[in-house]
Amino acid sequence: MTNKDKTMSKMEKLQKEGLEAFRDGNYELAQSRFEALLEIAEAEGQPVKAAEALNDLGVTRKQLGDLDGAMEALRRALKYYQDNDDELGEAKTLGNFGMVEEAAEKYEDSIQSYLDAASIFEELGETELATFTWQALSKLQLRQKDWLNAIASYERGLDNLPDNSVKKKFIKNLLKAPGKFM
Repeated sequence: MTNKDKTMSKMEKLQKEGLEAFRDGNYELAQSRFEALLEIAEAEGQPVKAAEALNDLGVTRKQLGDLDGAMEALRRALKYYQDNDDELGEAKTLGNFGMVEEAAEKYEDSIQSYLDAASIFEELGETELATFTWQALSKLQLRQKDWLNAIASYERGLDNLPDNSVKKKFIKNLLKAPGKFM
């Protein structure tokens, strides 16, 4: 095994351990794994792997309540993705920005980040990710009592589901119901 293979294997191991720790709710361990991954990725000139580490680090720091640290990690991830023309990574990071900005009560910024992410996901044909993003935006708009935009965002997300989806048919009919009583 070459040194490069060993380094890649070490990065994959750190990423896997970080994701497992995150899923288990052990955010401190996840943070340490993602930080170690970031250090190796940057030292080895692996910008996309560094961006992945920063993106995961941003979400982890959000869970730890470090919103400023989360924003900084996501800013750096976004720059790496943009510099490497990785639109999918950019969209994922923008979606995570939306989540962190929402937690920081920066609602207008959050709405814009969600809109930008959803737009890129749709352009890339990533319909499931676009749907999740539209749903996150809709939930934010509901909490702000922006009822019409919340419904419109949710419907936009539904548009990404296959036409034969039972969920899509059910919710579309449910959304039509109030109009029948007017």
